[in-house]
Amino acid sequence: MSRRYPTPLVWFAVLGGGLAWAVQFVANLFLTFSRCSPGDGNAPLHPIEIGLSVAAIAVGVAANGVAVHLFRETAKVDDTAGQELRGLGSPPPVGRVNSLAAMGMLINTLALTIVVMTAVGAPLLRVCQQA
Repeated sequence: MSRRYPTPLVWFAVLGGGLAWAVQFVANLFLTFSRCSPGDGNAPLHPIEIGLSVAAIAVGVAANGVAVHLFRETAKVDDTAGQELRGLGSPPPVGRVNSLAAMGMLINTLALTIVVMTAVGAPLLRVCQQA
């Protein structure tokens, strides 16, 4: 069974959730700094944070779904190692796709956990509170 797995799809399955969290984190940090700097401060911070969080959760769930799909599809292949050693595998090799999909499931689950914690916690805090 030789099937081609698009490389961008495999990398989305691995890095999608982590990149979504990184974008959410940097955007929230930038918005907070701009809101709390002197002279600024009229942007509705909490609704924007919630919107960013919803978008990050959607990307993370999609990436995790792709990772689960790739993992399940590549786990069914019989004699994967033997096919790839004989040069009959597909680029990228099915074993590599399976391994990357397993890593993607872990990374996306951790990233989604962080995104959800930020989505719940950030809107509950007062804006520009000094310690």
